[in-house]
Amino acid sequence: MEFIFDPKAIENVKRLIADNQVFAITTHYNSDGDAIGSSTAFAEVLRQMGKTVKVLLPNDYPAFFRWMYGVDDILSLDRHSKEVQKYIASMDVLICLDINQLSRTEDLEQFFTQSNKPKIVIDHHINLQIEADVAFSFHKASSTCELVYHILCACGYEKYINKHVAESLYTGIMTDTGRLDYSSNYPEVYNVMGTLVGMGINKAKIHDKINNVFNYDRFRLQSAVMKDNFTYLPDYHAGYMFISNANKREYNFQLGDSEGFVNMPLCMRDLKFVALFTEYEKGPVKASFRSKGDFPANEFATELFNGGGHFNAAGGKYFGTLDEAIQAFKDGLEKYREKLVK
Repeated sequence: MEFIFDPKAIENVKRLIADNQVFAITTHYNSDGDAIGSSTAFAEVLRQMGKTVKVLLPNDYPAFFRWMYGVDDILSLDRHSKEVQKYIASMDVLICLDINQLSRTEDLEQFFTQSNKPKIVIDHHINLQIEADVAFSFHKASSTCELVYHILCACGYEKYINKHVAESLYTGIMTDTGRLDYSSNYPEVYNVMGTLVGMGINKAKIHDKINNVFNYDRFRLQSAVMKDNFTYLPDYHAGYMFISNANKREYNFQLGDSEGFVNMPLCMRDLKFVALFTEYEKGPVKASFRSKGDFPANEFATELFNGGGHFNAAGGKYFGTLDEAIQAFKDGLEKYREKLVK
């Protein structure tokens, strides 16, 4: 895959950065490695240019990203509401990363939509719906972090890609491709990864800090979900699992504890599609979808669960009870039977 950017778009990015001082960077609710990685990487590049920059999140990020450079400067709306609103009022430019619509910033959306400041969007999901002054949307890219790397290079900012930036970008690419298991079947992503490793980052240490940091309660939760909360539906080559509020209380659930759960059933030979439903005391049921081969997880999520994402990895939400969300999933399987059983 060759990334060819509109020269005018690149020049507009350079102009917006050169002509302004205060930058806000935002990304989606329950930020993952690609969201945190692209945000902290871009923020560090701007800081090296002498700019004022803050990463603004809808909610806190998982503990296993706390080692990353620059996360101490992140402001989340759920913990720093007044500071976030004050900073948004002072910003010159908003940079949206790893989102295709502002609604993915949840409660932050209302403050961003009230602002008329310029927006830069860099994203790798389908169906971009953000009105921006400059937008880069490449849904076939492995990750937003890979796009950020290519855009920084296209802007002539390679000299700002230091070891801290490289660690952030590597983290995003690694996590969003499932350690290069999917969305990475083209040479360029490996060239980028090789360049980042060549900058002296400790690849093994990054993997260890992200993947081997959970406690005993999380291990027990994982065991309980797989043993008691997983249902296999062989007629559809599909399955689903759930995490209830009762599970969260029993196993002292922390943000990020369910990371990787939805991928586990994919090791089953005859399973093509799987869902994880997570119940919340307030708000909708969150859904994560994973698929193998030619089943469009993103299409399913968009049509039935107010979501979207990548072909084999998507998410959404259901405005109802956990049981209703599961029933909607089962109904959806029947609707998509032809694509599942072929």
